Amino acid sequence: MSKGEVDGGRWMARNSRLRRNAVTNSLRNFLFSGPIPTRFHVLRALNRRFGFVKNYRRMLDYGMIERAYYGHCMLHAATLARKLGHRRISSIEFGVAGGNGLVAMERHAEAVQAETGVEVAVYGFDTGQGMPPPQDYRDMPYMWQPGYFAMDIPKLQARLRSARLILGDVAETLREFADKEKPPPIGFISFDLDYYSSTVTALKVLEADHQCLLPRVACYFDDMVGDIDWAYNEFTGELLAIKEFNAAQEHIKIAPVNGLRFWGARIPQHWHEQIFVAHLFTHPDYGKPTSELTQLPLAED
Repeated sequence: MSKGEVDGGRWMARNSRLRRNAVTNSLRNFLFSGPIPTRFHVLRALNRRFGFVKNYRRMLDYGMIERAYYGHCMLHAATLARKLGHRRISSIEFGVAGGNGLVAMERHAEAVQAETGVEVAVYGFDTGQGMPPPQDYRDMPYMWQPGYFAMDIPKLQARLRSARLILGDVAETLREFADKEKPPPIGFISFDLDYYSSTVTALKVLEADHQCLLPRVACYFDDMVGDIDWAYNEFTGELLAIKEFNAAQEHIKIAPVNGLRFWGARIPQHWHEQIFVAHLFTHPDYGKPTSELTQLPLAED
């Protein structure tokens, strides 16, 4: 065998090893890289096809169900309600748009009731006519304009099974909500009205009588995380509305849930940064013990 043939054989063997390494590295990157490892994308796809994950809590942690953040918040709200002796709670979506979120909230309500035994009444607030004109720069007009997200009302109403769709100016419909609907205590609220001005109005729901609210209300704010072109900040939009609400309220504070993305076995996702809790410090049940951890015995040697 000539030297050239030997060198060529070595070159081919080296190339083969490099190709195998490249394939291995590509497969490794495919399965394990990124904020949400691709193995979980594969798991989700398989679960959609075969439905082998049956546990609702695990489906929420793995994001195998639409709008897992709704379910996560509603599940915790129902668990708190059960510990406080409530058999029913309310969940609200401010900003229904086409209705996909409200339909998902209905489905989560059914799953949460099956999991906890607590019934969840679902309400959706919207004008039904799309977004009104922005009032000023605080409404982030570079993002939204009048008429965006109009609703096909008959189509959505035909799709809903149990949720109550409340149409009209939120400032007016919210004012008469408690007296007219007599809802069970509110345990979860999704704020998705986009505008600063509309969010300011919706936050007034937290000023209702204590009998209308759980002492800690889980909240999801849709429009507060994104890329540079969205430019969410504390001087406009929902973040400004939260900041001003906290400054104006002495006994109610809206605070983020610190460390949510690290808790338990769940996969870190952007919605973990969008979950807050409204603390009603003067609520009669705020200080009622709900923790199941009562002691830490000394471990044996």
